[in-house]
Amino acid sequence: MSKVSDALNTLANYLWSVSPGCGERAQQSVRLVAHRGAHGVISGSTLKENTLAGFDWCLVHGAWGIEFDVHLTRDGEPVVHHDAHCGRVFGRSDIAIAGTDFSVLRKAVPDIPHLSEVVERYGGKLHLMIEIKTSWRATPELPVIVTRSLSSLEPCRDFHLLSLVPDHLEGFSELPREALVDVAQTNTQHIVKQNLELGHGAVAGSFALMSNACLRKLREAGRQTGTGMVENQRILNREAWRGVDWIFTDRIQEVLPLKNA
Repeated sequence: MSKVSDALNTLANYLWSVSPGCGERAQQSVRLVAHRGAHGVISGSTLKENTLAGFDWCLVHGAWGIEFDVHLTRDGEPVVHHDAHCGRVFGRSDIAIAGTDFSVLRKAVPDIPHLSEVVERYGGKLHLMIEIKTSWRATPELPVIVTRSLSSLEPCRDFHLLSLVPDHLEGFSELPREALVDVAQTNTQHIVKQNLELGHGAVAGSFALMSNACLRKLREAGRQTGTGMVENQRILNREAWRGVDWIFTDRIQEVLPLKNA
C-alpha cells in the first residue's frame, strides 16, 4: 500500500477498535494471510517483501497463507515481485521485469523468486494467494504460464488467484471460478457487483469498508470473503467474530502471536 493508504489503514485499525466483536477472543482456526510475506525489521533482521526469506518466516511461525504478486519476464518466466520495476525494494530502478530476461534478472536481483520455486517450497504447506497484476488481454500467454506453474497444486485447497481488476482473472479459464478472488480497494460495491455477475468465488477488501450487510450478501450468494489489513488484536477479534474466511495483514510478525496467544 502507499504511505497514504497505510496511514488511513492504521487510523481505521484504531477507530474500528470499539466495534462489536472486538472484545471476543479470536479462535485458533483464524486463517491469517501474510500480505507479501513477512517483511520489515524482525528480530533485528530486515526481511524484504515477496522473498523466500519472508515466506520462510511465515512457514516456520505457523501462518496459514501468504499473498504475493506475479509478473512475467521478457522471456515469459513468472517471477514473484509486486512492482513492475525493481527500484523500490531492491534499488534497481533501471530494471523493468517485463523488459528483462529471467537469467539477467536472476543475476542482478537474485532475491526475486521464480514462481516455480515458491510452489515447490511452500505448495501444500502454506496457502498461496497469488495476485495477478497484468491483463491476459495484453499478455495472452500469462494464464497458460501461471496455470502450468501451479499444475501440481489443487485450486481452492492449495491456492487462489486474486486481482484488483476482475477481468484480469477471466483469462484463467482452466481454473474453477471458486478459485478466483476479486479485490476491492475503495470501490467495494462496484467489485461486489462485478463478482456476482462474473461468478468468481470470493471478494476481499478493507475491513473498514466491507460492511456486515456486504458480507451477508456475499455469503448468501455462496462467496468466500477476506478482509485486511489487520494490525492489532481487537480488529483481529472483530474480523474473526464477523466470520470472514481469510484475514490479511501487512504485519504478520505482530498479528500472528496475537492469534496464537
